Amino acid sequence: MPRLILLIASFFLIWLWWSKQKGLDSDERRSFLWRSAFWLLLGISVGLVVTGRMYWVGAAFAALIPLAKTLLSLSFRAFPLLQMLSRFKSSPSQFKTNSLHVTINFSNRKMDGEILKGTFTGHKLSDLNNGQLDALAADLKINDRESYALLYAYRIRSGNAGSEGQSNFNTDNLSKLSRSEAYRVLGLDEKASKEEIIKAHKRLMQRLHPDRGGSDYLAAKINAAKDILQG
Repeated sequence: MPRLILLIASFFLIWLWWSKQKGLDSDERRSFLWRSAFWLLLGISVGLVVTGRMYWVGAAFAALIPLAKTLLSLSFRAFPLLQMLSRFKSSPSQFKTNSLHVTINFSNRKMDGEILKGTFTGHKLSDLNNGQLDALAADLKINDRESYALLYAYRIRSGNAGSEGQSNFNTDNLSKLSRSEAYRVLGLDEKASKEEIIKAHKRLMQRLHPDRGGSDYLAAKINAAKDILQG
């Protein structure tokens, strides 16, 4: 009977774990899996201690020592290469208007955003169907032209421009970015060097140019962010 209860509890925990990780995006899932692995190893270790089989862990560690030394040696040799590769790491680029907060994550090619005002407040853009996106676009076209332009950029990149068509947004009327917002647009932290700002700007323009699935609005925001940080 105790074994049956333990088996049922194990299946229940596995189901909870699976449900939890399935609802996470790629970055959150990676962190969650590492934490899960840690707690699993800790649980196995405790179980071995309780059952008097901990000596198996000691034997395993002894066998892994030569392998660990080899891996450590290789890691020191690879460190310069890892530093070079880290320069090409892409951070999410964030665009915020009065009504929308949109993030572009280049590591998984995903663009999504949260609605900050109006009927769909609190919803993600990806949660809305085409009819709801059309309704949101119609409202923003009248009340918030900049957010409408950002929504149009999202729909273009997701392959669904919608029935509203091009925004015809006048880029001279862009809302002024603060320095912290400019860093977020370029996907940089506030300690970024001038060289990193130039590289981030170039990389984003290559990815979000209107001819490559971007829009005039996104390009204007990226250019404005660079000008503010280099001013």
